[in-house]
Amino acid sequence: MIGLDSSVLIEILRDRASVAELRKYSEEEFCTSEIAAFEILYGAYALPKLNERKLMAAETLLDSLAYVFPVERKAARKAAEIAGHLSKSGQTIGHTDALIAGSLLANGCKKFITKNIKDFERIKELELVK
Repeated sequence: MIGLDSSVLIEILRDRASVAELRKYSEEEFCTSEIAAFEILYGAYALPKLNERKLMAAETLLDSLAYVFPVERKAARKAAEIAGHLSKSGQTIGHTDALIAGSLLANGCKKFITKNIKDFERIKELELVK
């Protein structure tokens, strides 16, 4: 199972990549977090005029993934652990990034594709897939 960050999902929605293209590199199932779902749906709603086509494309993309993991207590705990450990070492991570990583890790997803390498490479439990 490979997790997809919102940065990758946005690239797919912009037709710069596709889930089918990603399948060329892996037979594994793709997943994401409800936090990443929020981020891409927010993008559609934040446009000056709501674009129903973009909103439906985002929903269709999310529905095409094997899993969209919720943020439950185990995910919140994992996200807090990640952010707490980074904070103790003098590093910070955005709350949404910590929650995305926490929800994936709490559900057994350790491989991750993102364009935001800088923040996620500090999470030792995640294996960033290039």
